[in-house]
Amino acid sequence: MNADNCLGRGALLLGGLAAIVTAVTTILLWYLPRTYSVEPGPDGPIGLHAEPAYMARLWINYVHVFLALLAYGVVAATVRRTAPTAAAIGFVAFLIWCVAEAIGVSINLWAVNETWRAGLAGAEPATEQLIRASLHTAAGIWDGIFFVVLTAFLIGTVSYGIALASGTALRRLLGALFLLAGPLTLIIMLDGYFGASLSRWVSWSYPILQPVSRAVMGVWLLTLASHQPLPGSRRNS
Repeated sequence: MNADNCLGRGALLLGGLAAIVTAVTTILLWYLPRTYSVEPGPDGPIGLHAEPAYMARLWINYVHVFLALLAYGVVAATVRRTAPTAAAIGFVAFLIWCVAEAIGVSINLWAVNETWRAGLAGAEPATEQLIRASLHTAAGIWDGIFFVVLTAFLIGTVSYGIALASGTALRRLLGALFLLAGPLTLIIMLDGYFGASLSRWVSWSYPILQPVSRAVMGVWLLTLASHQPLPGSRRNS
């Protein structure tokens, strides 16, 4: 049996399809913010709760992280024999990434938009002041959560890159793409939190690297699935 083929056909198919879907959702997460504009100033984002594309992006993001975690989990299980330590570290990091981002997106969906922004219009002055203070606080909380998201994603991508560095050509390609995502994530952290002014590198590389990486992950898992026997069929001796 090939070292890559250590999972059943169904699990590999599920992980591969999830990865392909996340390639599409990654493109949508990049594209949708370009379909609406936010007015400058502190009140610019107030009306975003009524912007369909913005709210769709939040819901897609929420579903995206769980689908991605499913695909990452299948990858970790697939390479656990050849790279157990890197696979375990990477999956734990991606689990933290998923939970942290899901919490942050949930706060944006329900507290920031459905409760505070939607309730701001027509609110009494005292309530309006509380809502604005809550929105300001939520922005700071999200910045903190997102730093955890980026840190966990950085650890996960580097770990998976190491775990996938040997084997078939497609596996090695996927490992290289994971390793390339490490510097990209670091650039996002340096630019967003330490004022490095490196966003120009993210603007063109992210919409290429991330969807391609997830598409290749899906193709690899589906290729492994195609080499597995159908349920009920006999293995070749």
